[in-house]
Amino acid sequence: MTIASSSGLNDKDIERMLAESEQYAEQDKARRLVIEEANRADSVCTDTEKGEFLFRFFLDILTRLSAMNEFKDQLDATEKDKVTKLVGELRELAAKGQSADPSVDAETIKQKIDETQQASLGLFQKVRL
Repeated sequence: MTIASSSGLNDKDIERMLAESEQYAEQDKARRLVIEEANRADSVCTDTEKGEFLFRFFLDILTRLSAMNEFKDQLDATEKDKVTKLVGELRELAAKGQSADPSVDAETIKQKIDETQQASLGLFQKVRL
């Protein structure tokens, strides 16, 4: 923080402002991390849902192609439901993080992102077989 001498503040006000900035620095940093992870979570959800849309689109095409109809049976409905559930949970965490809910921290969001991405990757890798 920079306070110019032309700001019109007296020494006591300047000292108080510096003390407050130091006092809240860690909270501000933690809050910034939560917001960054919440925004990342939101992006992961959107990307995953787009992938799910594309997945359903290609599955529909594959279903229509009798030569590849057996591919449909390779998909695990349980895994798809798990990914859908994880995306919902991640969206909820992201919303809480963006709204300054004190029950959510950056590490919790990061862990849920990782869990969602791993589950999503597992499902979509099977689609590419």
